[in-house]
Amino acid sequence: MLTIEIPKSNRRKSEEDELASFILSEIKKKGECVYFHYGVGWGNNWPHCWAKNTGSDAKDRHQISELAHDNVIRAFIDKGYSVEYRSEIAAGRYVIIRG
Repeated sequence: MLTIEIPKSNRRKSEEDELASFILSEIKKKGECVYFHYGVGWGNNWPHCWAKNTGSDAKDRHQISELAHDNVIRAFIDKGYSVEYRSEIAAGRYVIIRG
């Protein structure tokens, strides 16, 4: 059976596009975007992902590499958006972005 793997650079671009689109959509609707970034907390046992619904019981988590997440955040900061990281908990931390 032939398998085709998506190159990591393309996968990262897709992850970046998904998160950036979500952030822009939330800012357009609400003036800010709040989401939870998993895998960066002191518990260190959560996979890297993000979710609109916040908290450890969040549904619809979206996988994202740490590099892809950092690239998106840097791009928003470079464009003049305000990025606030809340205190870390075991699973990760809240991220708030305002336009």
